[in-house]
Amino acid sequence: MITRKHMCLSIDGGIKNARMLKGCITTDDGRTLQTVAEIREFLYGQKALGRRVLPMGDCDNFDYIKGCLGHKVEDDAK
Repeated sequence: MITRKHMCLSIDGGIKNARMLKGCITTDDGRTLQTVAEIREFLYGQKALGRRVLPMGDCDNFDYIKGCLGHKVEDDAK
C-alpha cells in the first residue's frame, strides 16, 4: 500500500505570482478569474479565512493549512 497526495497552491505564492494564474482559478460559482486584481482579491479573501493552501483539483482529504493529507492506494508495481 502506498500513499498518494494531491498538489496544492500556496496562497502567498499565488498572490506573488498572480499573473501566472490568469485563467487557472475557477471559483465555487463557476467563474474563471482572468485578471491579476481578481486573482489577488480572491486569494486575499481565502487567506482572511485562515487558509494557507488551496487544492488544485478534487480532494476528499484536504486540510487548508497542510494540503492533501494523503490517499492510500494499492501498489501496482507488484
